[in-house]
Amino acid sequence: MTTARLWWGMTWRGGALGLFAGTMLGTTYGALFANALLLVGLDRNGLFVLTPNQISGGLAAILVMALIGMVMGGLFGVPTGFIVGLLNGLFVGLITRLFFYPLQNARLYRWTIGIVSGLFVVLASLGGFLAIALFYANASRANVPVIAALLVIPALIAGIAAVFLSRVITRWYEKESAK
Repeated sequence: MTTARLWWGMTWRGGALGLFAGTMLGTTYGALFANALLLVGLDRNGLFVLTPNQISGGLAAILVMALIGMVMGGLFGVPTGFIVGLLNGLFVGLITRLFFYPLQNARLYRWTIGIVSGLFVVLASLGGFLAIALFYANASRANVPVIAALLVIPALIAGIAAVFLSRVITRWYEKESAK
């Protein structure tokens, strides 16, 4: 396998997996986060009770917040997932070419790529999410440490997903190396 084919295969797979994960995880996290904010906002007195006539309004509010959260999560997850996925694919291709070309120890390769991908994606996602948040925030009033703290959880989720999704890339390389 040529170096160009290795990098191309890993880069487009990384971008596709990042786009998929960013879309799915971003929209899911957004919906859950928005509804958590709704419940916290409604439970100001420490007692969250809906009467039977309030249930339909409560369900409507939950659905509306889920929709808003999904859109906002997608605004963060889709571009960040795609760009970070592409960069992760390039980075994994570089590590593969430098240290695992030709493939000698598949188990060590899978572990190394999983850990490296997870760490890289956590850091890159945090930077990407922070850049998007600050782009939309009022620059003079933005509380950067608070915004960064809120974005740690989705960045960690993205990193965990990267560890598991790196298996797709490593399997492809293992199959291609066996040819």
